[in-house]
Amino acid sequence: MRVVRLTGLSLPAVLACGLGACGGGNESSPTPAKPSAAADAPAPSEAHAPSKPKEPRGPIDPSKVGTIRGTVRFEGDAPERKPLPIGGTGGCPEHATPPLSEDAIVSNGLLANTFVWIKDGLAGWDLPPPKGASSSMDQKGCIYAPHVLGLRAGDTLLVRNTDPTSHNVNIRSHANDALNPIQPPNGQPVEWRPTKKELGVSFECNLHPWMRAYVCVVDEPWFAVTAADGSFSLEGVPPGDYVLETWHEKYGKKTASVSLAPGGTQAVALTYKATDKPR
Repeated sequence: MRVVRLTGLSLPAVLACGLGACGGGNESSPTPAKPSAAADAPAPSEAHAPSKPKEPRGPIDPSKVGTIRGTVRFEGDAPERKPLPIGGTGGCPEHATPPLSEDAIVSNGLLANTFVWIKDGLAGWDLPPPKGASSSMDQKGCIYAPHVLGLRAGDTLLVRNTDPTSHNVNIRSHANDALNPIQPPNGQPVEWRPTKKELGVSFECNLHPWMRAYVCVVDEPWFAVTAADGSFSLEGVPPGDYVLETWHEKYGKKTASVSLAPGGTQAVALTYKATDKPR
């Protein structure tokens, strides 16, 4: 297993992936060049798009799918997580420990709540259709949970309210339906079914302005949200050359090129810096 590490997407690293250095294959690879200081130099923030397959792909062979595992890292001083102003708010339950802000959660140089998906490279494959499945988001303790959630276009999100107070579910979508209903305690779930790709849809509650969550909608079935240790895993991916993209509410986007051999497991690392800003 080889690991691709990109900080702001090093151009040499991206080019190396394009030449087959990031994953297996049936063809022999050229002898890798000796590392140089240029490998750590800043480079464009976008990975190169993979070349189009030479032959039509068609159905995915389950015996040849693999896994892309990765880690999202963070360089620089971790931002301070500040207590949310929940205490004393009418209708909101008391917390034994004050909840902390979730816009940037860094632990041991690893970044949580980062959305990861395959942005490019799946052309030609017969992708499985959306399952019409339902995902859930809850309002509990006057906090949205989870804070970041991935959804495939065509599937449904059910937003619940298990709090003893009312909320308004303000869905600030531009490509899909924008909603803003009032939801009483333990009321019927608010149903949202997006049909178009849209990253970072904001879910808010104007009655409790610190409440915020984000939903990322993509067309493809391979996506994930990084755990507390910055890890993610995309399983059942057909072999090929791909561009991964990450989205973070505070630090924006990163991309990395990955080559996955038939039946293989490929590792990749992406790195945000404290100075990164959303684009």
